[in-house]
Amino acid sequence: MVAYDGVGEIRGGGAHVDINGNGGEMWNFRAEGGKVYGYAMTKNFSGVDLLRLDNSQAWNENDELDGVDVVFFAKQPGGRQAVVGWYRDAKLFHKSYRKRRGQRHQGDWESLYYLCEADVENTVLLDSEARDFEVPYAPAHGKGFPGHANIWYGGDGAENSLNFLADLRKYLNSVSVVLAKKERKGKSRVPADKDLISRIEKAAVDKVWTHFEMLGYALASVEKDNRGWDLEAVKGDEILHLEVKGHIGNVVQFELTPNEYSQMKSKMMTYRVCMVRTCLGSPELSILVPKEHECGWMLESQDQAVKIALTEKIAAKAGEISDASPSIG
Repeated sequence: MVAYDGVGEIRGGGAHVDINGNGGEMWNFRAEGGKVYGYAMTKNFSGVDLLRLDNSQAWNENDELDGVDVVFFAKQPGGRQAVVGWYRDAKLFHKSYRKRRGQRHQGDWESLYYLCEADVENTVLLDSEARDFEVPYAPAHGKGFPGHANIWYGGDGAENSLNFLADLRKYLNSVSVVLAKKERKGKSRVPADKDLISRIEKAAVDKVWTHFEMLGYALASVEKDNRGWDLEAVKGDEILHLEVKGHIGNVVQFELTPNEYSQMKSKMMTYRVCMVRTCLGSPELSILVPKEHECGWMLESQDQAVKIALTEKIAAKAGEISDASPSIG
């Protein structure tokens, strides 16, 4: 494709494109909320095996690995494979795909899947005429090269694949330096400035407040009280504890603080996570209810159209100490 930013003309693409005329990779360089989201089809929809990249630990489904360079290549007119673009310092998910909503006004599919993401300023999509770095094709050039599957992890350590990887890294670095000096068209980074964050948060709260007020609830803001939720909604004897999460785009990107997560579990019958997408455009609200499953906690809308898995994270804080052991007295 020329742009990889939505539905468009595809040349080549394999049997799936021949039959269906489309593919999930069409959105791989669509910037949304300062990020891009990459897709590739894998056998049985199995996703990326992070053990192939880092075997120093055990990986559970949906675990994340940061700092990965992801290079996209495709068949070019004439039949050769060539690099079309890449993500630097991307985040990959272990054996899982995540889902985001397409934007219907742009002709997108209703649901789009992705298995990696990156900050938009760390991405490069080459112009069509600049896609001249050839990628050897395994069936024609021998074992160790890409071609037997849609995802290639860097070969098996054979000399030919190691030489190719060295040339590829040299190419990525040289092209990145050149492009860094140019303005990258269509890649507007969303700055994490305080004013923008405040506008997103206000728009999200306003949307939630209006929604529950129209349902007959009386609302109060408790954002500054550190209770583990932002709003309280009361109607008769019923009280709901509402935690508001606003997004600038369509993709789900939020965390629950330890306090919020603890309150969600202890007040699961009355706790609601109010997720607002596209806050600065046409805000879209999803009311999510906590549910405990065998595999952990999830958030689901009442119609089960939106399902979000929650992954627990453990953190640690570092601080330098003296050589002297603390006295015990």
